[in-house]
Amino acid sequence: MFHRAIFLLLAAGLAMAGCTVAENPTNQDTATGTDPDRDLPEDYWATTAIVDWGQPDLADPVEQQKFARADFVVLETAAVWRDGLNEGALDAIRELNPDIRIVGYVNAHDSWLAWGEGVRSTDQPARYATDWYAATREYWSYTTTGDTMFSWPGKVLLNVLDPACRQAIVQVLVDHWSAHSNVLDGIFWDHFNDYLWVPQDIAGVEGEMDLDGDGIAHRDDEDEMAAYRAASEDLILRVRNALGDDVIQVANGARATTDSTFASLLDGMFYEHFPRYAWGRDEVGGALDPERHNNLFAARSWARTQNGGPWLILSSTDRFLAPGEDQELVLWRRSEFNRVIGLLTGTLPVYYPEGAAYRYGWPEVEVDLGPPAGPATFEDTRIVREFARGHIVLDFAGAGGQVPFEFAIVERDSIRQRYEMDDYTF
Repeated sequence: MFHRAIFLLLAAGLAMAGCTVAENPTNQDTATGTDPDRDLPEDYWATTAIVDWGQPDLADPVEQQKFARADFVVLETAAVWRDGLNEGALDAIRELNPDIRIVGYVNAHDSWLAWGEGVRSTDQPARYATDWYAATREYWSYTTTGDTMFSWPGKVLLNVLDPACRQAIVQVLVDHWSAHSNVLDGIFWDHFNDYLWVPQDIAGVEGEMDLDGDGIAHRDDEDEMAAYRAASEDLILRVRNALGDDVIQVANGARATTDSTFASLLDGMFYEHFPRYAWGRDEVGGALDPERHNNLFAARSWARTQNGGPWLILSSTDRFLAPGEDQELVLWRRSEFNRVIGLLTGTLPVYYPEGAAYRYGWPEVEVDLGPPAGPATFEDTRIVREFARGHIVLDFAGAGGQVPFEFAIVERDSIRQRYEMDDYTF
């Protein structure tokens, strides 16, 4: 539980280090909530992301309007660049929302077996999926017993320790970046960690992951894990050198959410299953605690800002039951609570429909608070922030079970959404 004295002490310490509790020292928010090097309207304030790794029909004007509502969108690159599909759709979305950023999902170290079904001939249009498969085929990795290593059922793990493998990945991206009617604003990398993560016991795979082929399993090989971390950094820099500094790069995986040096190579981070993993058992408390080195207020200062960021995305598919106003049980999406955190910290929540992870979703209650009027402030168990057209209050005093806190979102003196909180003034 937070206490005012602790917050004041921590805030003073952060200020002495060149940073207030809720500000970004390298790219400070102004009173209007805009960043100095962002060429965006004064009232612009990013609040929502969409993550859809399926194949939405973006040629449909109705779908274009739905996606254009977001500030940041992640789409499956293979779907965006598929021949004859969604032609010109991204420009149509940008016509509706010129401030939107649209990036493409890219495997950082895998190749789908299905992408090898059919070899591209020289007289066919550029095909991203088959080109990826062909370019990376010679860099498949093998287990400690010599079996082909998979990172997921149907996905072969590539040996990204080999610089030639990394260059092959980059070259495919270069070849396709401007070869289609849909040009992306950047890349969503899946994924980067301190060690290469794959599920345990993938059916049909004998032996353990061994990228460098020395017979030592990856998690038991400190040199291999260090080489993997270096390879991850190199892949990001190779893309930047090849595609330019203005191409956004956002990464999934725990490394960017805990390692500020690595995060500084990126334009943003994806917090999958937020608030799990990055703060241990403390979860939401750790994410908002100024004493934690990787709290969300601090993490906003880690990533690059020149491409409209930092883009910190809070993703969760969780739902839980909690008492409603009449004490009946109500099914809540954790994303509704994550929006409160997002508004406090300048991060972006993601919403998913029930039973469809990583597909288009939107909040049940829409709010328009405008840009923030100042940083978040702390009072006893509460965190509050004022905006141009309202304010939000988070109170940890109401935490219990799966409920991380009570909250109220007030727009133009009217409650737009709340959980439990009766006293929402401050």
